[in-house]
Amino acid sequence: MIRTRPLVGTRWDDFALLCRSMGPNRSCWCMWWRDDPVSPSGRAQARARELVARSDHPIGFLAYDGAAPVGWVSVSPRAEFPRANRRRDTAPVGGTSGVWIAPCFFVLPDHRGSGVARELLGAAVRAAASAGARALEGIPGDPATKARSPSASYTGSLPMFLAAGFEEVARRTPKGLVVVRLELAGHVRAVRRRSASPRAAARASRIARPHRATLAAGPRSLIV
Repeated sequence: MIRTRPLVGTRWDDFALLCRSMGPNRSCWCMWWRDDPVSPSGRAQARARELVARSDHPIGFLAYDGAAPVGWVSVSPRAEFPRANRRRDTAPVGGTSGVWIAPCFFVLPDHRGSGVARELLGAAVRAAASAGARALEGIPGDPATKARSPSASYTGSLPMFLAAGFEEVARRTPKGLVVVRLELAGHVRAVRRRSASPRAAARASRIARPHRATLAAGPRSLIV
């Protein structure tokens, strides 16, 4: 059974294993959309580790098959992704306030086609709703207009997002990426009902504990 867990410092090695398995994208460390193309930053691995340590929210989720990490999704407020906000085909519709985005997915080759990406998208929806976002967006490719290699399909596929209830809100180029959105008002109410139960509160505490420990670790946790 596939389970998802937030990326916190104690799971860094699992994230690193997946990043090193990304083929042509292995040097990205899921920082490319977060870069400002006007003033690019330094080494991606170091920036990713610092971000995991310093962010006030998990910056994504890992998928596990048993104890083995098999997939990853990046999800955060849209304002944290300057490159995605500047590009023509991925720019926001109506601003970034209250909007989160899940721009990157990765699943190990031997687990593709088994629903791992779908589970990760579900985790991203729940995270955005729990944080009070008004909407979650994606920037998938449409296989009906352009065939993409696995390494070029890291933003996800349009059919997967549509099946999860997202709606297409912008298609600025015929073969470019598509902006899709899921309004989260109903999801927020559902998450609040679930979080009110004692069992959910205990689970949230277990998830948050390693993230708080990472934040408290200070500069020592930034060593690469």
